[in-house]
Amino acid sequence: MTKRMRTLRGQIHAALPGLMEKALIGYRHFAAETQPRDPKGFAAHHAACRAALSHMELLVRLARWAETNEGNDEEINEDMAKLIAEARTALTDMVDEE
Repeated sequence: MTKRMRTLRGQIHAALPGLMEKALIGYRHFAAETQPRDPKGFAAHHAACRAALSHMELLVRLARWAETNEGNDEEINEDMAKLIAEARTALTDMVDEE
């Protein structure tokens, strides 16, 4: 693994706990709000909750990646590309459902 990639992993590893806590607090706050009674609002609220959970799942997967010191640069790039693609899909799904 290149020195640059190790540095990046270390930076991500250091930043993730705070980001994960912030995301969890935001999700709890949003999920505790009164859900809309109309079907469209209700569906949008649940879609937003699913998107938030997908976001948390991606953060957890990224944290696992950041903790790992193994793998070659090609595998790392593939893993990162997959995580980014999944995050984009989750965001697109959230926007489409609204």
